[in-house]
Parts: sequence; structure tokens; C-alpha cells
Amino acid sequence: MAQLLRLARLAERCERTGENAQEAIGQESLHDGGRRRLMQGAVAGVATVAAGMMAPPAWAAAAKLTRTAYARMTKTRGVAVVGAGLAGLACAAELARNGVAAKVYEAGGRVGGRCWSLRGFFPGQVAERGAEFIGASHHTMLGYARALDLPLEEFSRYPGKPYYHFEGRVYTEAQVVEEFRAFAACIREDLSALSYPTADRYTEADSLFDFMSLDDYLLLYGAGGLLRGIIGAAYAAEFGAGLDELSAISFLRFVYGDRRSKFGSYGAHGSDHFHVVDGNDRIATGLAERLPTPVQLGHRLIAAHKLASGRVRLSFDLGGRSVQADHDAVVLALPFSVLRDVHLDASLELPPWKQLAIGNAAMGDNSKTMVGFKQPYWYVRHESNGSGCSDLKHLQNTWETNPINGSDGRAVLTHQSGGALARLLLPTTVQADASAFLGDLERVLPGANETVRRNEHGQVLAFTQNWSLNPLSKGSYSCPRPGYFTTVAHNEAKPVDNVLFAGEHTSSFYEWQGFMEGAALSGLRAANEACNLMWGR
Repeated sequence: MAQLLRLARLAERCERTGENAQEAIGQESLHDGGRRRLMQGAVAGVATVAAGMMAPPAWAAAAKLTRTAYARMTKTRGVAVVGAGLAGLACAAELARNGVAAKVYEAGGRVGGRCWSLRGFFPGQVAERGAEFIGASHHTMLGYARALDLPLEEFSRYPGKPYYHFEGRVYTEAQVVEEFRAFAACIREDLSALSYPTADRYTEADSLFDFMSLDDYLLLYGAGGLLRGIIGAAYAAEFGAGLDELSAISFLRFVYGDRRSKFGSYGAHGSDHFHVVDGNDRIATGLAERLPTPVQLGHRLIAAHKLASGRVRLSFDLGGRSVQADHDAVVLALPFSVLRDVHLDASLELPPWKQLAIGNAAMGDNSKTMVGFKQPYWYVRHESNGSGCSDLKHLQNTWETNPINGSDGRAVLTHQSGGALARLLLPTTVQADASAFLGDLERVLPGANETVRRNEHGQVLAFTQNWSLNPLSKGSYSCPRPGYFTTVAHNEAKPVDNVLFAGEHTSSFYEWQGFMEGAALSGLRAANEACNLMWGR
């Protein structure tokens, strides 16, 4: 997606200046070094500020209350946080920092949710099963990493160019920009008619584009096969859905004009984006370790209802045994795809708009297949950075993961797929899937079969994570289906009395929905709402 955003930006530059694509690319490259240095300074600054909020002294100040007193409070009153992903942990940490008693419940046996790192599989390297990139403007996540003293690797520092393989051939970046330029000129009028629609506020034009699929929109304007292929690959990775499964607004307002377009503003081949060297889930475990009371693992929420006192009673399945807990307020920090399986009693008085949001907010289908190699042959042989996209059956989007721990003798390439292909990739078929992937990669970057790493049994060193099969997520992350913007958008986050909501899905599409940053910020928002409730009682 960062590559797509950059292509769109270059196309706009060509339209504005009259430059051809090659000239625009050349001019941008001249300024990349200075921009990167400027951005690195900005990242360091915001990370320092954010880290101050979450520095160890601030965590320690959580209690002024002793741990014993804090634990006693959570049994009699306080806030329940259901879900120990980044949203729930950020919420609990902020509540603790403000001296508000909170207890965190998690259905699984670990914290972090869809932020889950893979260690010990690829020798000397760490890969990400789920959330991978922290953007340069993701101040909260950068602040957490700094506060926890976690080294980051910056992907834009690694040399090489991306690949674009469509319609049986490899295209240069300049060729793609020229095709994008012609298409971009066609949609200027649509952009001027479009607002930033939500379920509460939208125009007739907004509704028209919202219920139009992205596939129909591209066909309407005669987008060529190359452009359709590139947009399709980017959106399959970004939202886990095909062009026919996405609202046209997801294109018009993602590529043009929302905060996330900044994700692709810097860097020679996309954006300055970061990764925790030892795995992103170190942020989740670091937050959990600093909570006044441990996260209650193995607690699967099965029902919630409101008592006559106004408190919320939560019912959990704990290893086949039913347990209950009463709290003054609850933060539901689990995906709506999972919350739909929870009995939300009528006593909670959830209004129709909230029920609609819970019932219809969609998740995308994304799978990752990570493959080990003897060397980063994509750079050694092709001067590629390993990132790129294609319209081949078994190759959608790739990038090199954890390159800082790579070497001339080891490397890992991640293949992220979305939509129909992602749904087919299973842990039980990883060898067949990896072989099919290598076959297509060989067509784009020859040398894949020769340099792939195999074990003593001749099997490819590969690992697959299919998030749609995970019962604790039932999908990868938020996906704006046709109709989303004018029926659901912005209703996900709204509280209903003392029932509050957090998670990346509750962040605005126009901000950081779908990102780790959106999850963390939603947790901080919910914590603020909970503090106001508790202090007002």
C-alpha cells in the first residue's frame, strides 16, 4: 500500500508540474536523503515525548495504591477490560497510570492479540505472524517502543527497488506512474463531490460511492489491466478483500486525503516504517508486565448484562467452568467479529446503531506465508529490496522481514495475501502452498528455488498464519465493505453508558483503523472515557 500511495503521489506531481514520470522519480530521489534525515529527527522527537507519558516512573505511580489494595478494589469495583491485545493493554496501562482500578481478561493463553511474533523458527531471525509495520507518524507505538527500550529497525534504510509483475511482464515504476497519471485525472471531479462520510453524516454522492464496489468504480473509468492489478494487489494485502468486496470510498479516501496517506510520504520506495527488532509483541508483553495485577488468561467472554445497580456482570468460560465478575464499567476490546458470538443482554440497552455496527463491521481475510532463504538473493541477484506485487495466482505481495538480523547466509521473505487466496492458505498445506509461491516468485525474481532454505527432510522452511481461522479474531483487521461508510463508520467507538469499546476497528478509517497505532490510541481513548465515568461516580 505504501508503494501504491507513492505512485499516486508521483502521478499527482506529474499532473501538477508537467514532468514525465521518470523526471518526477528522479527529482524525488534527489530529496529523499534530506527528507529521511528530517523524518528521523521528527520520529526521535515524538517518540521521546510519547515515552515520557509511559516511562517507568509513570507506570510505578500507578499505585500509590499497593498491589494488595489494588487487587481488592478490582474485586469490588473498578473497570473490566476484556481483551489483552494492544488496545486492551494500552487501556489498562493508562487506567493504572491514573490510579483507576482495572482488571484485564483475555480468552487466549497469551497477550498481544494479532500482534504475535514468531521466534525460534527461522534461525537468528524474528518474523511477524500478524501486525508488522509501525509508521513514522505512529507516535504512540514509537513511544511505547522507546519507553520499553526496544530497538527498532527502519526498513527504508535497506537498498533495492520493488518489482511490479503484471500481465506476464515486469513493469518499471515510471510505466506504472504514467498509467496512474492518466487515471488520476479522471477522478478529480469525484473527489470534489465526496465528503468524509460517516454513519451520522453523509451526502447523496457519498452514499452512491459507498455502495459502489471498487471493482465497479475502476471499470467505470476504464482503468487498464496494469493499474487494476496493482490496486487489486495492494488492497488485497491492506484490507484482505478483492476489488469487488470493497467500497469505492476505501480507494478515494485512502489514497487521497486521509491521515494514513502520510504512511507513504517518505522513503525511496514507499515509507519510513519500523519494526521492533526482537518482535512487535515485545510491546504487548512489556505493557502487560507493568500492570498492577496480572492479565487473567483463559477467560472467554460468553455473556454480559447489566444489574439493577447499573454495574455490568460479565460471564466467562474458564476451561469449561462458568465464572462471573461484576464491574462498574467494562471496556470491550475485542473484534466485533468475535463480540457477535457473545450474548449481549437486552439490559445493556444497546441502541440499534450500535447493534448494527457490531453485527456488520467486517474483517478482512489475510494470511502470511513466511519463507526462509540462504541469502537475500533478491538483492544479490536482482538489486531488489524484496518488496513488490504481482497478479500471479500464488504471488500477491512480498517484503523482506527482519532484515537487520539477516545476513549473506540467511533471510526471510514474507508473502502477504488477501481475499480468496488468503482463505485457501492453511497451516496444514504449508509445503504445497510454499512450493506454489516459490514457483511464481521464480518467474519474477529467478533464483528462488535454488536459494530457498530446506530442512534435513527436504521440506521448505516456511510458516503460514491464517487469521480468518483464528477463533479469537475471525479475520485479520477491519475491512470497509460496500455500504460501510454510511451505515457503520464512527459508530464502532461510541460508548453506551458504562459499556465502552476499544480496538483497531474502533479507530476512524480516516485516522489509524487497521493499524497497531489505531489499536493503541483506541485504548487510550477508552481509558479516558472510563476515568471520566469512575471519577464522576
